Amino acid sequence: MTYSPPKLLTFNEFLLKYGDNPRYELIDGELRDMSPTGPHEEVAGSITGIIYAEILRANLNWLIPKNCLIKPPAAQATALRPDVIVLDKTKLIQEPLWQKEPIICHGNTIQLIAEVVSTNW
Repeated sequence: MTYSPPKLLTFNEFLLKYGDNPRYELIDGELRDMSPTGPHEEVAGSITGIIYAEILRANLNWLIPKNCLIKPPAAQATALRPDVIVLDKTKLIQEPLWQKEPIICHGNTIQLIAEVVSTNW
C-alpha cells in the first residue's frame, strides 16, 4: 500500500473552493474540517453577545462579523476562522481584501479573538 499525502492548497485555491463555507480552515496548506457541535456554537454565541453588549455600552467603533477569515502575514497557505473576532471599523480601510471578502490581513485591525475549545476533535 502506498501513502499519498494530501494535496496542499494555496490560499487562493482555498478561497475559491471553500472561502464561503464556514466549516473549513486552511492551516499550512492543509484543509481542516472544523465542524462545531451545538454546545460549541452556544458558547461562541454567548461570548459574542456579552462582548457586543460592552461594545454598545462603551460606544466603541468596533464590530463583530458573522464570518471572517484571518490571513496571517507570515503564512502563505493559512486561513483561520475564529469563533469570535472583534474588529476596529476605522482600520478596515487599510485591509486590502475587506471590500470584496471578509478577510483580515493586518493584525492591528483585530481588537480581540476568542477561540472556543471543543473535545469532539
